[in-house]
Amino acid sequence: MTVSAEELAFLRRPHVARAWFAELHLPSGISRVHPGVGNFIIDGHEWRGVSDPMAHGGGQLVYINAVEDPRFGQAVSVEIVISGANRDFIRYIHENAGSIEGVAANLYWAAFDADSGTAPFGMHKPFPGLLSAPAIQWEGSGVRTVGFTIESVWLSQDDPYGGTWSYTGQLKRFPDDEGGEFIGIKVNETIDL
Repeated sequence: MTVSAEELAFLRRPHVARAWFAELHLPSGISRVHPGVGNFIIDGHEWRGVSDPMAHGGGQLVYINAVEDPRFGQAVSVEIVISGANRDFIRYIHENAGSIEGVAANLYWAAFDADSGTAPFGMHKPFPGLLSAPAIQWEGSGVRTVGFTIESVWLSQDDPYGGTWSYTGQLKRFPDDEGGEFIGIKVNETIDL
C-alpha cells in the first residue's frame, strides 16, 4: 500500500483514527460492513455499522483480528467473529453456507479525521481475499456467534506439492531428471588410498 506525502502528513496529526471495512460478496448481494457504530458513505458506497450497543437485545458485535503484513513464504488470513447474531442471521448463514464459501471478501482500510468524522483520502484495499466456510456456534439462547476467515488470495499457494519425495515422484515431476535416483537408499562410499 503506497501512501502519498500528503497522506503521511495527515497520519502524523493528532486525533487521527483508523478503521477496517469488509466488502463481502454474499449470495444475497454485496454487503459492505464495518465493526463500528453508524453508517458511512465513503467512495460512493454506504458502509453499514454492525455494532450497535443501543439496539434492543444488545445488537451484534464484530471482532476483526489483527491484519498482518504478509511476509515472504507465507500467506495470511483474517478472522471475523460476529457475536450476538440473531436467529434470522444464523438461519441465513446455515442455509447458504455452501454458497458463501469461496466468495470474494475484501478488507479495506481508511484513516479518519476524528474531529470531523471524514476520511479525506478514501479507502485503501490492502487485503483482497476469499471467505472460508462459516462456523456457527451457539449455546442456548444467549450465545450465538458466526465466524468467518478471509483468506488471502495467495493462501492456496502455500500448500506443498502433493507428490512424494522418491525417485518415482521426482520422475513424475520431471521425466528426464535422474537426480533422485538414490533418494531413500543408504549409500556407503569407500575410498581406497
